[in-house]
Amino acid sequence: MRTGQQLEAFSTTFGLVASVSLHIAAFAYITSATTHFDFDFELTLPAEVEFGLTGEMAMAAAPTPPPMKAAGIQAAGQQEDEPEQPTLDAGIGPDADTDTDTGADTDTDTGTDTVADTVTDTVTDADPIAPPTLTGPSRIPPGAQLALRIDMKRVRESPLGPDVTGFLQGVPDWQLLLDGSGIDPVDDLDRLLVATPNLQRAKLVLAGRHRRDGSFARTSVKRLARSRGKTVRWQRRYGVATAPWHNRDQTPRTIALLSPHHFSITRRQDLQRLLAMTRARELRDPKKEGLVAARGPDALLSMGPEEAISLEVEGVHRFVIGSVKHVPVRLRVAVRETGPDEATVTALATYASATDARDALVYWKKVATFYSQQLIMTLAGFGKTLRRMEFNPEEERVQVSFKLNADQIRFILSYAEGRLRGSGGATRPRQPSRPAQPVPNEPPPTKKGP
Repeated sequence: MRTGQQLEAFSTTFGLVASVSLHIAAFAYITSATTHFDFDFELTLPAEVEFGLTGEMAMAAAPTPPPMKAAGIQAAGQQEDEPEQPTLDAGIGPDADTDTDTGADTDTDTGTDTVADTVTDTVTDADPIAPPTLTGPSRIPPGAQLALRIDMKRVRESPLGPDVTGFLQGVPDWQLLLDGSGIDPVDDLDRLLVATPNLQRAKLVLAGRHRRDGSFARTSVKRLARSRGKTVRWQRRYGVATAPWHNRDQTPRTIALLSPHHFSITRRQDLQRLLAMTRARELRDPKKEGLVAARGPDALLSMGPEEAISLEVEGVHRFVIGSVKHVPVRLRVAVRETGPDEATVTALATYASATDARDALVYWKKVATFYSQQLIMTLAGFGKTLRRMEFNPEEERVQVSFKLNADQIRFILSYAEGRLRGSGGATRPRQPSRPAQPVPNEPPPTKKGP
């Protein structure tokens, strides 16, 4: 056989082998990419759930002996979630005589209390949370929440700071809630909480600790109001100074000054729940929860030692359709830097009993093993990570830990930003339209597996 024929035969054979190899690789990739673990549950976003804790709101608001009349005390026997009659805040400083309310606030909460506020104090770091977090109604119904906490100070000093900043700035909700106030969450805050029961922007809760002087929050409120052509009247509710937060979103909100450096931005009806949740976090065992012990508004923002980001899910069962046998009651995932290009992720899952925790440990090990063998996970660099996961049971809790490199963290942040941008009700500005007609028996949107 001549040289030219040999080359032609070789090239033909090579082309056939290469083509078959590519087709096999493509088939393997497609098969791997579309293969999922056979979960016995589906994830959903409950439309009607309210902001709250799994089941500790009642403990946080347990009745105590009748209090003396004091700032922010509610009347005995007040119904749950009944709004407190606000009074003017006598401690608002130089704006007390100049800021008034035009009455344009569309929040129509009504109701009165038989015990009035005696406003003679200012909000101070020494007593930042109002007594009604313990002496209010006998029960505040439990709810659910997805709560993201970020140590902004640590993030600013981290090599991943620009990536986290890009993630936050890429979420359109910041524009609607903070635009016009002059607050930059990355530059102005040392700690940030973003919480929601179902990713609906209407129920979004913000809280933070800023690093500016004591007038920063009030100046931001006034600046935002003026940008909307409104004025401000400060009132005291549940013992803390509050004012309308005239955000660009359609949902009326209230800002509450929990201390000179702590604030929250919520719907008016969520403020009482937020205060009760603060007290509930104080009562938890910080060591078991992996948190730094804290009191007052710092308990609301508390994270673990050296953590940069944490995500807590309260009432996990509310986000599940199907079997909840291996689903925790509460979940906490935290990220802390353990090297210049490395971070350790720790997930703490709390179950109803030690037996449930042991069964779940076996189940989730199977899930991790399954996905560690998928080609797409290997190509994305997560196969080895899944194989090296450490599972540690402790009574009713299961702790899972693993390490990520900087590129994996950037990938996750980019993916999360894309999901947030694409989630219908969470981040897209609501366009005015005719009210949609309800569809009878229409199920909520669901997603298979985690």
